[in-house]
Amino acid sequence: MRRLLAAFVCVLSLSSHAAMQQDRSLVRICDDGDEWPPFTYYRRVDGKPTQEIAGYSVEVISAILNKHGIPFQINLPPWKRCLGSIEAGESYVMALSASKNPDRERRFLFSQPYYQTHYYVFYAKSRFPQGLRLDSQADLNRYRLGGIKGYAYSNLAAVDKDKMTRAASYPELVKMMKAGRLDLFAEDVEVMAGLASIGALDVIDDPAVGRLPLPGANANPFHMIFSRKNPRGEALRQLVDAELETMRRSGQLARLLAKYVKR
Repeated sequence: MRRLLAAFVCVLSLSSHAAMQQDRSLVRICDDGDEWPPFTYYRRVDGKPTQEIAGYSVEVISAILNKHGIPFQINLPPWKRCLGSIEAGESYVMALSASKNPDRERRFLFSQPYYQTHYYVFYAKSRFPQGLRLDSQADLNRYRLGGIKGYAYSNLAAVDKDKMTRAASYPELVKMMKAGRLDLFAEDVEVMAGLASIGALDVIDDPAVGRLPLPGANANPFHMIFSRKNPRGEALRQLVDAELETMRRSGQLARLLAKYVKR
């Protein structure tokens, strides 16, 4: 019985993969309009953003879809609109970067993880002139914690996310913290470094902002997500998963990541 079931699943997978191969219509992809460097962002020329979308995630999906001759288009609308469109099975069929939580797993299909980030706590030195000490992520509940609207913060399991003060963007979040409207925020240090590298926002070298690794927080895995309602969603997920595994085994995934995330 198990062999029959395995064979049936294999046939379904091959059928879905074949359908994806035959469908050469445009794949519309979205991601966060506030940018998510070094994974997805607008390339800068003389410090000014262009219309060209670049980054690690862009290179990964480009390698996958170009290999199979599948045309695609990437746009960066507001994050809420991006997710809503994918969930409804409308314009966009997939997004490049999302973390998991139970609500999202009900709404979307997820690829295997293909990169991870690490939480750091950023704080205003004027509020903590002697520095900040944290023994666990639960300690964040003692402070006025900030965050970005629509972000899941899946790995902050010990934090009361309902009490977070949410900002519309990273620049607004930092501005609110410096104005004393919140005490600190926990964000992916790779993204904060990415924002600094493209000249969008520099909290890494800001003398008014301190930072430290968040105790008790595991690495934060990110996935591509796909529509459950659009019929191409599952076929795309299977294609992406197969190619991600090939890229991982060959070392291509690690080489691409090394271009954008310096260790």
